[in-house]
Amino acid sequence: MLSFLWVGTCLCMDTIEFNLVMADTENSSSDESLDVTSEKFNPIKALYSSSSIIPVPSAQTYDNITKYEAAIKGVIIKHHNKSKDVSNKEKSVKQHILLHQDSNAEEKNQRDLKNYRNVLSRMGNSLGPLQVLYNCMETKLRIKVFTRSARGIRGFIEAYVAAFDKHWNLALEDCTETWTRKIKRKAPALGAPIKLDDIIEEEDVPKVIVKETNGKTETLMRHVSQMLLRGEQIAIIVVIH
Repeated sequence: MLSFLWVGTCLCMDTIEFNLVMADTENSSSDESLDVTSEKFNPIKALYSSSSIIPVPSAQTYDNITKYEAAIKGVIIKHHNKSKDVSNKEKSVKQHILLHQDSNAEEKNQRDLKNYRNVLSRMGNSLGPLQVLYNCMETKLRIKVFTRSARGIRGFIEAYVAAFDKHWNLALEDCTETWTRKIKRKAPALGAPIKLDDIIEEEDVPKVIVKETNGKTETLMRHVSQMLLRGEQIAIIVVIH
């Protein structure tokens, strides 16, 4: 392999020396091949000949044909600074991202305001059993809500519906509550009980009335002006016609 490279190098050097000798030893009839304005101009011979004459020694040199054509046509080629281009591109990308984020945030805010829904707006769009509850609220029909305890039905509440949500949490007005509980037979451990009237004014606490007593249990009743009932405490709701 090295022998082939050496032979190729020798051949190239011999060719260059041969061209130089031929360019310098040719007669005057071959000078036309060195004349740039002649039709017989030979550029290869002009490159290797030492007697080649440059027509305009003070002519400006150009790196490539593109620059030469631009100079002939009078076009000015601007040299771009790559670092500035990169920084400007990064700035434009950041500005585009910020504008896109701002526009998305504005559209989202407008969409949220347009589709804003709360408990009051959701009640009007209720379907199924919740729609019946909404009709009772609009027409001022009393309902009877049966509440549950740990072991069964605790009692019931008759009231007007003021508001509700999809979890069956109810805001009630003019409530009459009736429930059953065990009779406490044990004496208080801390002595005689203190009257509630001595601690809290009478109008602040709903009065509890013992409606019925049956052995170990008693049925109580009270009236409350407003009540918030959690959905997990509701067993069934009945409309009172």
